[in-house]
Amino acid sequence: MKRNYFIAIAVAALMIGTTVAQAADVSFSGQFRPRFQINEDFSDASSARHNFTTRARLNAKANVNANTEVFLQFQSVGTWGNAAQVGNTDVAGATRVSVGDANSANDRVADVGLHQAYVTLKGFMGQPIDVKIGRQQVVLDGHRLFGHTGWTDGGNSMDAIRLNHNGGNHTLNYIYIAGLEKGSTTTDADANTNFHVFRANTQGIMGGDLTGMLVVVDDNQATTTTLYASDTWYTIGARQKGKIGGLDYRVEYYHQFGDAGAIAASSAFKAAYTTTPTSDSDISRDASMFGVRLGKTFKGAKLQPTFTLWFDSLSGTSDDDVAGDDWGTFDTHMDTGHKFYGLMDLFLGQSGGKTGYYGLEDFAIKTKFKVSDKNTLKMDWHHFRTQTDLSNGDSDTLIANDTKIGAQNGDAGDLGTEVDLTLVHKYDSNTKLVVGYSHYFSSETLAALRNSNENDDSDWMYVMVDTKF
Repeated sequence: MKRNYFIAIAVAALMIGTTVAQAADVSFSGQFRPRFQINEDFSDASSARHNFTTRARLNAKANVNANTEVFLQFQSVGTWGNAAQVGNTDVAGATRVSVGDANSANDRVADVGLHQAYVTLKGFMGQPIDVKIGRQQVVLDGHRLFGHTGWTDGGNSMDAIRLNHNGGNHTLNYIYIAGLEKGSTTTDADANTNFHVFRANTQGIMGGDLTGMLVVVDDNQATTTTLYASDTWYTIGARQKGKIGGLDYRVEYYHQFGDAGAIAASSAFKAAYTTTPTSDSDISRDASMFGVRLGKTFKGAKLQPTFTLWFDSLSGTSDDDVAGDDWGTFDTHMDTGHKFYGLMDLFLGQSGGKTGYYGLEDFAIKTKFKVSDKNTLKMDWHHFRTQTDLSNGDSDTLIANDTKIGAQNGDAGDLGTEVDLTLVHKYDSNTKLVVGYSHYFSSETLAALRNSNENDDSDWMYVMVDTKF
């Protein structure tokens, strides 16, 4: 009798909860993504590292009324067997397993947080503008400058206010992003970093769409306890993508200008400048990024192959730059670099420090084959170089001040070659299984940039289950 009583209460609670959800028009979705990885670095002296990681997300979307929508995305990420972390610090006493006593149980693991939490106000104040306020993913134009870095377990979300206007074949956006909140209560210095993004997109141009963008970065972050950066700098550019004559294409160009005293002051070749850079010195930013892609899919052929030629160039700093008190290294802002610069992620980092601020050129050939209705094979080849010429006198002064790069034998601009293989199996309508293997053929220059005497090749592989519901 008692058992039936409790069952009745549970059923009633479920029915009431369902009624409330229906009244508020609440829907749920989510993702569960475990991944096993093996990483063997560039040294034969070290052993390959193995680990499991997991991402779990639960989404709740509430259409409050015709004008208001709320979205919450709870996320838990972690490495199997690891203690929970806040930042890079282990939570005290947190473990993944119990050894049999209450004091070592894993009830102190606290690894769930809000990845996204925002409200959307539609037709704000009677105007043709939607406003999205709160923590949100900001993905613009193929993730080139702003993306969610979805390959990583945690991904990237931003505290932002986004205004969207859609009309006819055009879209206008303004996005405010709070990049860093570090205001001081003991000085009058504003140590915050804020982004202002202005974007316009027009569809129906040359078989696709054209986007123009202006990014204003107000960077006042603290570099020491008493010295604060005071840099304002800008990125302006355009991106055109589409399809013409059966060819998929993309071409984009961005130019950066404004202040660069803080980043120049932190570089290895600080002493090469005619005016020694400091956080508030007059060092001018003069950098650019150019990217082009041309692809073709042969739908009538066996395996329906797709072949894509790819070239990206991110400018680096050269002797001419420092002689003119300029900073020539392109900053990729909040991009999803995993999508562009090889799946092994050796050249991530928005400021360009992974290549010693000498820039990056990526020559790539990407292929895709439909092996069967459920299986797709991708094979990519990348050859990487520094954009700054390190061999023909364009960087002699920089190298003389850079103890890391030093003198190189042979082709000093060579950063090596990467091969990426990916097999995607569609298990069902909600789940895909992904297996990947990558090999990196290293170079002397890459080893120097990594501060390592080891110049062996590197391998990386993974097996991932990705279920969305």
